[in-house]
Parts: sequence; structure tokens; C-alpha cells
Amino acid sequence: MSVVGTALEQLLRLIYRRALKIAAFPEDERDSHYDLIRLSCCAAAEHIGQSPDEAAVTANDMVQFVRALVGIIEVGGGSVQERSGDRPMPTRHFGSRENSTRRI
Repeated sequence: MSVVGTALEQLLRLIYRRALKIAAFPEDERDSHYDLIRLSCCAAAEHIGQSPDEAAVTANDMVQFVRALVGIIEVGGGSVQERSGDRPMPTRHFGSRENSTRRI
């Protein structure tokens, strides 16, 4: 796997773990966690050269993605503890001819 592919996989795993943690909180306690994601992502986007306006859009997109992932986790049923074990996250290999997912 390429360096970019490896970095993307690590980032997606990090986001997935963060979403699992956020899903464990009551809804009224989640906004502060989303705000931290927004601030971190905005700073990172500016650090790599995005304008403040572009960085804000990127950060908001990331928060929307995490919110959607939390929603998917909640709809998936079962307890958060059951889902947060060492079970691997499905990964998609971009650039391959396969469109299926596999577990590592």
C-alpha cells in the first residue's frame, strides 16, 4: 500500500474510534466533542495551506462526516462496548478494481 493509502487508512481508523467514543456520550454532551474536531481540523487545514475560509469548510465537512458516522453506529444496534472491541473496521482499497470491502 502506498504511503498516502496507509495515511488515509490510519486517519479513517482514528475517525472511527473517535466516533465510537462520541456515540457513547448522551446527545447533549456531544457538541463539545464536535467543536474540538472542528478546531483541530481547521488548524490542520490551515497548516497545510488552506485559506481560513477553505479550512472552515473542510472542518465543517469533517464534523458532518463524524456526525453521520455516529448516527450509523447508533443505528447499528448493540452496545458501544460491543462495537469498540478489536474488531477490524472494513476498509476500501482505493485505486483497485474491486469495489468490495474486506477486513484486515
